[in-house]
Amino acid sequence: MDGERVRIWTVVSELFGQNSYVAALPDRKDCLVVDPGFDAATLVERLQSDRLTPAALLVTHGHADHIAGIASLKSHWPDCPIIAGKNEAAKLIDPKLNLSQDFGFPIVSPAADVLVADDENFTAAGMNLRVREIPGHSSGHVVFILETAVPWRVFVGDVIFSGSVGRTDFPDGNFQLLAEGIRAKLYSLPDDTLLLPGHGPATTVGREKAGNPFVRGIA
Repeated sequence: MDGERVRIWTVVSELFGQNSYVAALPDRKDCLVVDPGFDAATLVERLQSDRLTPAALLVTHGHADHIAGIASLKSHWPDCPIIAGKNEAAKLIDPKLNLSQDFGFPIVSPAADVLVADDENFTAAGMNLRVREIPGHSSGHVVFILETAVPWRVFVGDVIFSGSVGRTDFPDGNFQLLAEGIRAKLYSLPDDTLLLPGHGPATTVGREKAGNPFVRGIA
């Protein structure tokens, strides 16, 4: 399927500069929402103006800036399932684990409705996705590979950025696990695979393999 048939747009929350994504096929009125952050109002406005109904709220990991908008979206679309990694779900409902308590504004999301595991496949809003678990920034962090379009798109959360990687100095962080996961589960994808990170601009697998100073590809 031609990659242009999948529409993806980004809502950037001013606080923390976090990227939330909406993905939809042009011939459908349902969509995916990835990591609803602090600017939930803009997400809701965009969905309503485009007459889109979320079919799934995808959570790459449970840190506060990636889950702050879930409750708001669920209030508008209560039947929309929250999909999170099985080893990350506890963070959604625990402000200490999701780090919001440390910032002085405890955030609690509704609990995940569907728990997914490494290498699991599922379909939502007419799009096929594959899950890969890559711990290191957060212990149960997952990425979602959108395989409906070519080149593939991957919602990578805070695993990898353009020229950088996610922090590993949190209580459950581990740089070795992060680097191993990036090499095994992202760098193994085609070089033209588009990586859509939780912060900053999009990049590609090939670009990061060749030039990421933290985790270079192994020839």
